[in-house]
Amino acid sequence: MLPCGVIRTLFATSIVLLTFAAGCSGTKSDSASKQTQTSVVASPTLVAANPTFVGAGCSTPRPHAAGDFDQSITSGSTSRTYILHVPTGYDDAVRAPLILSLHGYGFSAKQMVDYAKFGALGDQRGAIIVTPDGSGTPRHWNWRKAPNEPDDVQFAKDLLDKMATDLCLNDDRIFVAGFSDGAAMSRILACDLPKRVAAIATASSPSVPCVAAVPMIAFHGTADSLIPFEGGVVPPAVGGGGTFPPVRRSVSEWARALGCDGLANISRLGQAVELSTYVHCPLGDGDALLYTEIGAGHTWPGSAPLPAEQFGPTSADIDATTTIWEFFAAHPLAH
Repeated sequence: MLPCGVIRTLFATSIVLLTFAAGCSGTKSDSASKQTQTSVVASPTLVAANPTFVGAGCSTPRPHAAGDFDQSITSGSTSRTYILHVPTGYDDAVRAPLILSLHGYGFSAKQMVDYAKFGALGDQRGAIIVTPDGSGTPRHWNWRKAPNEPDDVQFAKDLLDKMATDLCLNDDRIFVAGFSDGAAMSRILACDLPKRVAAIATASSPSVPCVAAVPMIAFHGTADSLIPFEGGVVPPAVGGGGTFPPVRRSVSEWARALGCDGLANISRLGQAVELSTYVHCPLGDGDALLYTEIGAGHTWPGSAPLPAEQFGPTSADIDATTTIWEFFAAHPLAH
């Protein structure tokens, strides 16, 4: 049973079709993945709420016009670009939350803005959204920390430092959300910046070589052919490739780093969504969640569909953006 503090919206109310031009570059689960409990429990009780993140005002006024702004910053002697969304009604006397939104392999910041649609939600909830561009061709994130590529952890730190200087920011409400390659980078930022990142969200994420005591909500389709749900070898043409464990095992290991049980309670939410809730966490159940999209591919649930022949079907049974926000609302930075 989920605690009332973890709030979720389970079904998308609409899907807006858009033209999306993006370049992009099961096996049987092993015994470790079978550690996940397989019994089905009742669906969680939904809690209607309108969470806010307001805090005391900043000592120095930091006014800024609302809207989307194409920006650049020098990080590690390299000019890097990002899109800043300042919410409608931004008030420099109120400390605002921030979501760092990271695109997938071969995508761009502009495509991620259109795909995840955090900006509209940020306007409703008063959140600042920062959507940076990766580097290279195709664009990607250096989550493997290759020495001959830009240091993307430092880039994130530089971005957050600039936001804290330019805007009235709530330091306890800094979140990272990513898709695919950007999801892997989200995990790396949680590992490297655990005293700065309050919680993360991942969709269609590769596994990474670290875990952190940072709350995580994850989404993954069972028909993902790029990062297979049951794990396996991924060719280099897919985000650099690699051998990845089953998704359940990867999330279970993250849950254990949080101090939760490695076994999940599993709820069936309709016919096409399964929710794994990791329990007995130090701060309460649900600090790690996995939404399994039955039959969905390598996508962001509830978004406009990507080309199905390349990415597979997109789930319309859950709205990842809204669900992520409500998870973030329940998880300020732990002190």
